[in-house]
Amino acid sequence: MRSIRLFRAAVTLAATLTALSLPPALFAQQSTTAAPTAAPPAAPAVEASVAKATPLRVAVIGASASAGFGCSWRETRDDGDYSGSFRLADMLKLACPDLKIVTTDASSGFFFLAPTANGAKAAKRARDFNPNCVVALDFLFWYCYGDDGPEGGALRDESDRLVKLEKGLAELAAFDVPIVVGDIPDMSRAVGKMLSARQMPSPDTLAKANERFLAWAKERSNVRVVPLARMQRQLMEEGALEIGTDRLVATKDAPLLQRDELHPTPHGLAGLACAVAIEVKSAALSTSATEVPVQKSDDCEPDPEQTIGRARETLTRSPRPEPRAPVKESAAPAAPPAAPSTSPR
Repeated sequence: MRSIRLFRAAVTLAATLTALSLPPALFAQQSTTAAPTAAPPAAPAVEASVAKATPLRVAVIGASASAGFGCSWRETRDDGDYSGSFRLADMLKLACPDLKIVTTDASSGFFFLAPTANGAKAAKRARDFNPNCVVALDFLFWYCYGDDGPEGGALRDESDRLVKLEKGLAELAAFDVPIVVGDIPDMSRAVGKMLSARQMPSPDTLAKANERFLAWAKERSNVRVVPLARMQRQLMEEGALEIGTDRLVATKDAPLLQRDELHPTPHGLAGLACAVAIEVKSAALSTSATEVPVQKSDDCEPDPEQTIGRARETLTRSPRPEPRAPVKESAAPAAPPAAPSTSPR
C-alpha cells in the first residue's frame, strides 16, 4: 500500500511539472475559460482647449484716442509720486487680464495728417500680423473729420467727407476676421480747442456717414460695432457712460474726457476698453469654434472700475530728486601782492 501511495504522488508531481513547463498560450488553450485581459490605465483627462490654447492675436488700428494721446495718470501717495500712460491696447489687456492677448499696435497720434495714407499703412501692418481679431475703435474718425479731401488735397465740400469714408470702409472690408469698429461721434465741443471749425463735419454729414457705416456693418457678420456716437451723447447729457451692465460716472477728480474735449482720460479709456473687450470676448468665442483654440472667453468679465484699479497698480514711482548739498561759502581770494614801484627815487 505504501508503494501505491508513492506511485500516485510521483504521477501528481510529474503532471504539475509538465503543466508548468508548457507555453502560456498552450496552457490558455487547455483552460476552459480564458482569464480576462486587464484594460490599460486611462490617461489623465486634459481639456484640448487648455492643452492647445494659444493667445488671441489682436491688432489695434486707429487714431490718437487709441494711441493714448495725453492719456497720462499722475498721483501722489505717502511714499512718493506715481505716474503712467496708457494706450487702448494697454487698457484692453487690463480689462481682460484672464484672457491671454497678444497685440500689435498700429494706432497713431499722427493719423490725422494723412488719413487715407496712414490708414492704408496701419491696415497692412495689421494684416501682416495675421490677427484673430482687429480693433478699429476710432479708425474711421478722420475719414470723416479733417480738412483734407479723399485724394489727399484740400477738402472741397461736405460730399468729399463721404467719399473719403468709403476709402476707410474699403480698408476694413479687407479683413475676414472679427473686427471691432466704432461709429463716428459728434465731437463739436472740441472745436476751438483741439479741432478747427473747418475740420468739423456738419450734423447732416455726420448723420449720413453713420447711416452709411451701419448699413455697411449690417452686411458683414464679422463686424462688431461700438456705438461711440451714442456714448458721446450720453456723456455730454448725463456725464456718464453705460458699459455693458455697468455705469461709469465722470467726476471732477476723475473726468472721462481731457480738457480738449476730444481725447479720453485714463478713466474714460478704461471705459472704452471695456466696451471693446465685450466685443473681443465674443470674437474669442467665435475664433475658438473655427480656428486654433484660444482661452475660454468666459474668463473675461470687463468691469470699468476694476480696470481702473488695475491701471493704478501699473503706475510707477517717480524717483525723488537727490537733496542738494549745502554750498559752502569760499573765502575771498587774497589780494595779489603789490607790484614793485618803478618810479625813480
